[in-house]
Amino acid sequence: MAYTQNQVYKPIEVISHFHNSTVNILKFKWDNRTYKVSKIANMWRLPDNEEGFKTHFTVICDEAGIICELSFYHKCLKWEIVQYDSLEL
Repeated sequence: MAYTQNQVYKPIEVISHFHNSTVNILKFKWDNRTYKVSKIANMWRLPDNEEGFKTHFTVICDEAGIICELSFYHKCLKWEIVQYDSLEL
């Protein structure tokens, strides 16, 4: 399996559910296409000098056959897609 890291760093729209300190990402829209999130595989926080901190998520979209890294900037409430790759072996 070849791993290609497709870095994009583009703004996206996200439909998510926040409950206490838990985030459940349902869907996101990128490049005029909507992706349904099947699973959040990982989550971590990083400090950000301009925004305080940001949370990164590794999400799996089974229907589209991709895995993506999304980030959420807490201070400005913006989302972006950082990178993606195909789930195909």
